[in-house]
Amino acid sequence: MAANGTWFGFPCESFTFEGKDALIVFPETPDEKRNWTLKMEYRDAYPETELALLKKGFHAAFLTNRTRWATRDDCDAKDRFCAYLQEHYGLRDRCVPVGMSCGGAHAVNFAGFYPERVACMFIDAPVLDFIDLPGRHGSPSCEHIWETEFTEAYPGISRVGLFSFDNHPIGKAPVLTEHRIPIVLCHGTEDITVDYNRHGRLLYEAYADAGLSRYFLDLPREYEGHHPHGFPGDPTPIVDFILKFCR
Repeated sequence: MAANGTWFGFPCESFTFEGKDALIVFPETPDEKRNWTLKMEYRDAYPETELALLKKGFHAAFLTNRTRWATRDDCDAKDRFCAYLQEHYGLRDRCVPVGMSCGGAHAVNFAGFYPERVACMFIDAPVLDFIDLPGRHGSPSCEHIWETEFTEAYPGISRVGLFSFDNHPIGKAPVLTEHRIPIVLCHGTEDITVDYNRHGRLLYEAYADAGLSRYFLDLPREYEGHHPHGFPGDPTPIVDFILKFCR
């Protein structure tokens, strides 16, 4: 049963999908293609880009994950969620994943498994290499995440096993480049939580090596760390890139 309400001033419906909390947010006037964003994790965090796109006629949606570590079952659930929103709300068959930090891992893995579901992607400080995060030795925060979250998300995983692990998000780069999925990526130049050189830069280089630089916009936040995500003061560069590939 859906419950009506508002999300940052926009009308929305909260409901349950396959036993998980879900949300759809409605623009005042939907755009012609019925475009929409799909927040991959951290539903209410740094919503400025989504709000700007709602003003442009996009819908916005969210589905709760089982874990924030981008497992195949969460990606499969999002595929079914996309089909549900397409059938029940008339949304486009392709969405715009919005993924920040671990949400970036979800966005890239989802696009890798279901490229036909993705029109464009906005990721920010994405976690793409699980060997570094949460597999990094010597970091108390990584050790805690490994012990309390990652081994639960991937039972039986070991740090040595990560070297042959087949669900690193960066491993989906060949699928993303093959399908020319447009990506706008933000990162703080002083981010020590998700090091750009170990994560986002690898995806940037994959697109450059494939001759697809026009499909990739890299937006550094000078002198900023892991937060804030996006450009809270003015998300225009992100919005313009998304609109360019969703018109």
